[in-house]
Amino acid sequence: MRTSTVIAVCLVAALPLTACGTETKDTSSASATASSATTGDGPERGVQPMGASAPTVGSGGAGRLEVTPTSVVYATKAMADKPTNGLFVIVSVKDRPTSSSAVAETAPAQRGGWQWVAADGRAVGAGDGNAANVFLSGFDASGPIPAGTTKWRARAFDISERQRGGTLVYTDGQGKTFRWEIPAQDTGPQVAELKKKLAG
Repeated sequence: MRTSTVIAVCLVAALPLTACGTETKDTSSASATASSATTGDGPERGVQPMGASAPTVGSGGAGRLEVTPTSVVYATKAMADKPTNGLFVIVSVKDRPTSSSAVAETAPAQRGGWQWVAADGRAVGAGDGNAANVFLSGFDASGPIPAGTTKWRARAFDISERQRGGTLVYTDGQGKTFRWEIPAQDTGPQVAELKKKLAG
């Protein structure tokens, strides 16, 4: 009888240890999943704050390109051009090749490039409306970037006032999607420079 009691006590004492072991394994697995969701390895990538860099693959799957949206400006005109929908949103992006050859961003024609997704879920492509007419010198819009250099780009979207503040989305040369949360007000270190360029 005493032997049976001792065995029962030992089994009960062992149960929490087993449960703890299982919880540790599950937590580790969950951490791995959360980590992979923020590496840009798929469309489930989490939304980053503006200013965070993303390691992307260049146009046609060639080369590596680090892209960093840094500032946002909202404007009712860009020099002589006015937006079709009432508001331009311009995001400055710093592109830096991290491979040994020149690298270019992907374009919509390659099922890639940039989009603005408003809070209502509507997507606006870069260049839609009158956004294609927005050109800011010093923030060249396209072309390959030589290795060892950094290039500033301005990505413009023609949106309505209610679409102010949203998610900036970039799809790279391997079809991987990267997202940034963009404030609804002018924000970032390039704001003054962007406004000066927009004024002409």
